[in-house]
Amino acid sequence: MNRVTASGSGRLLQCSGHLRLPWLRETSTAAQEGTDLHAVMETKRYQEHPRSLAAWDAWKAWQAETGFSAPVMRNELAMALNLEARTARELSGVGHRDYSAAMPHEVPGTADMVCELVKRHPTSPDQVWCVVDWKFGQEPVEADSAQMRTLAAMVALMHDAPSVIAVIVQAPPDGTAWVRSHEFSRDDLMAHVDMMAESMNEVREGAMLLQRGSECRYCPAAHACPSQLAAMSAIVAPGGPGPITPERAGQIWAEVKQAKKRLDAIEDACKAMAAGDGLPLPGGKRLVVVQRSRTSMDAKQLEAIARGHGASDDEINACSKTTTYTTTQEIKA
Repeated sequence: MNRVTASGSGRLLQCSGHLRLPWLRETSTAAQEGTDLHAVMETKRYQEHPRSLAAWDAWKAWQAETGFSAPVMRNELAMALNLEARTARELSGVGHRDYSAAMPHEVPGTADMVCELVKRHPTSPDQVWCVVDWKFGQEPVEADSAQMRTLAAMVALMHDAPSVIAVIVQAPPDGTAWVRSHEFSRDDLMAHVDMMAESMNEVREGAMLLQRGSECRYCPAAHACPSQLAAMSAIVAPGGPGPITPERAGQIWAEVKQAKKRLDAIEDACKAMAAGDGLPLPGGKRLVVVQRSRTSMDAKQLEAIARGHGASDDEINACSKTTTYTTTQEIKA
């Protein structure tokens, strides 16, 4: 059985059966960029990237707006949650997202930052524990997500806190930055722990509950999920998804995106297997991985050189070409 982590707690609650399916680890350029930005935040090198600086500035602005200060902040805190005993502990001596020190029955997770917030005003000496998560994707993330509930529950249990504030600081590629926060009571968090424990018990007892929903998007078992494969087969089978009407087009669009994502993951897995001695194909062929290079010119540098030699705007514009194309963009309704 695969391990549940805090980031996968939402999938556990939606579809506990995915833990019994084979997992396929997916990577992407956006995921690597997020990892790199998290490393910048962990080492407090905020000035190195505009988005890390924007995230830090947003976090400080939120503190100023709420009247809180965070005199002591711990970055990249790895923790483990014992669902049955309702206890949590710090995982000491481990590296970045290394959960080897967690016991098999524990749910590990890493908080980007944990701190105890203190009211700045002497008349309001309130103190409350806070868990912070940096997000760098474009899609908005809510502070009351299952992942944040799980991390907050760990903090509440470790510090016997009556409540915990979860904070999402998001700096997407579009240059904006914002903060979302949610304060969980201890009762809320313990109810969440109970739900997770119930789902885990179902898996241990052999249940295979598969249910599609919002958590399917990044599920590592999607390539082997009967429900996902059935939906993908319906898209690519002869006749396709049936009549594409205005009423059904939006749902079909979402299904096609999911199918493409899963096919890309399967293709990447096959490429990885072909990286060594190649992969035999039907018809006597063989799939091999080859390296190719491409040389391109730096347009901005060429423009600077041209201007340095006295080229006019008209001469530079005459060397450029504008290509018009049509694309799609998903926007809020």
